[in-house]
Amino acid sequence: MALSKTKSTSLTGESKIDGVTVVRMTASLSTNGGSDYVNQSVLDIDRYNSNKKEVRKDIAAFQEYVYEQQDAIDAEIAEDNKQAAEASEDKKTA
Repeated sequence: MALSKTKSTSLTGESKIDGVTVVRMTASLSTNGGSDYVNQSVLDIDRYNSNKKEVRKDIAAFQEYVYEQQDAIDAEIAEDNKQAAEASEDKKTA
């Protein structure tokens, strides 16, 4: 019998202009693959249109954060797989 694990991570970000949320960004990342998603919603179109350059920088920064978290999850999965393989090998030689 082997333990099977999954992990889900939710990320949120907001781009604000003058204290008002202009764009809300969300992401959901999972260890089981194929189910990651990233979403952005414009909540104040007038502020968005007037501040696209700044808001788009925030969106890009959030996307970079998502990539960092995906990489961290991949590293965790690789470590778990390595440990499982080592445990399996130990059982074979015992």
